[in-house]
Amino acid sequence: MNRKPELIGFTQDEHPIPDKNGSYPTLFARLLAETSVSDTRFARQINERARRHRRIELGLARTTVGHWRRGMRPRDPMVAELAAAEMSTLVGYRITPTDLGWRGETFHGDDFGLLVAEKPAGTLGTIAGLSGRDMRRRDLLQDGSAFIATAFADSVLASLTGVVNTIKNDDALASTPTATMIRDMTETFRKLDARYGSGEIRGQVVTFLHDRTKTALDARHTPDLFGALAELTQFSGWLAQDSDRQSLAQRYYIQALGLAEHAGDAMLASRILSAMSDQAGRLGQLRQSLALAKAALDRSRSTASRSVRVMLHDKHAWALARNGDEAGCGKALSAMDAELERACADDGPPWSAHYNDADVAECKGHCFMLLGKAREAEPLLLESRARQLPSRTRTRSYAEADLALSYLRRPGPDVEAALDAGRRAVELASHLDSVRITEKLRELDRGISRYDDVVAVREWRRHAAPLIARPGIPTKVAATVA
Repeated sequence: MNRKPELIGFTQDEHPIPDKNGSYPTLFARLLAETSVSDTRFARQINERARRHRRIELGLARTTVGHWRRGMRPRDPMVAELAAAEMSTLVGYRITPTDLGWRGETFHGDDFGLLVAEKPAGTLGTIAGLSGRDMRRRDLLQDGSAFIATAFADSVLASLTGVVNTIKNDDALASTPTATMIRDMTETFRKLDARYGSGEIRGQVVTFLHDRTKTALDARHTPDLFGALAELTQFSGWLAQDSDRQSLAQRYYIQALGLAEHAGDAMLASRILSAMSDQAGRLGQLRQSLALAKAALDRSRSTASRSVRVMLHDKHAWALARNGDEAGCGKALSAMDAELERACADDGPPWSAHYNDADVAECKGHCFMLLGKAREAEPLLLESRARQLPSRTRTRSYAEADLALSYLRRPGPDVEAALDAGRRAVELASHLDSVRITEKLRELDRGISRYDDVVAVREWRRHAAPLIARPGIPTKVAATVA
């Protein structure tokens, strides 16, 4: 079949963005340069793809590819699909017409990253594509996608039933220096996040993740390497969650779980399942949150260290408290205490080392607040204040805000004490870029606004207003995959 002239036409991009040299490098242009493929070669490869897959003679010229580089777009959706498919082959991960700002043939909802791949290379390819899209078009998975309440189910099933291919331990001789470097960088990023919040470092972390996963595609696959990448990917999910990019966070968590399963690391898989539980709970998906917290405990029941079990019981207690199960929450907190008493220093993996006694006290205090038991929460939150590390800025700010709320929820509200804790929360929050803290301060502002006749309350609200007014992005939550 001969081509139709209109198939290789193009339309002008409405808002091309010039770089410092005055040119208009689109994502398409940057990817083409990254792969060192000429316009002529790319046109020839698309023509060959059209013959193989569409049975047509497209006759695409190099000049058309040049127009795409400068901001034009394919007029025909089929050509856009062919070009995106060819680009995917070149870069080694999925690129869609939507990623390039083009109109493709079909759109059935963006489910990219919502499934766990059976093979290790498939998971790496998905993460490279996901982080690439995140890095180049930050709004891609926010504007068009929703957090899918049931999407965790497939990954949990894959984790608990062992259907994901595990890398054999006899392949574990290579990549140890690379894995160590990834873990060291992840730990450095974690410390920065705890002090300054996700907004300050997320872009750097995503770029690092993208670079490391692309490199891993061509490296020898070892459990050590995949475990290190799983830690980094899980952390990327947390940063997206704390930036209120919930759809993106969900996809990172799912892929992190896949990496942990490929590595055969049950403890890390449990940790990621508990992170999923936390996200679902914060978005009001209470049944899913509880199910995920239980799955986290089940996944490594026979292998988890005492310190890891303490962390898992922490998230289980939160999930039970959110569901209003006071008795169940009490049992989970008792189990956490029992594990803590038997835990030894350094008995767990390095990623669990940050969890301390102050975190235990804070967990109990927050759970009691969720259960409406403000009086019981107060001494625990005060203990957390006294013992928490100064570098844990976000944790301290959140605890101070909850402490302020506990004072307001006494039978006889103590506004003065609430203001003191509220001032501490705001002072700490002024050094943070964290949606979690912004939302907590809004909750405190709503609670304290009832006492607006008090001059000190009005002063606190004026002082807190810039932090509370930080722009947020509405989170879309869907029941099922579209």
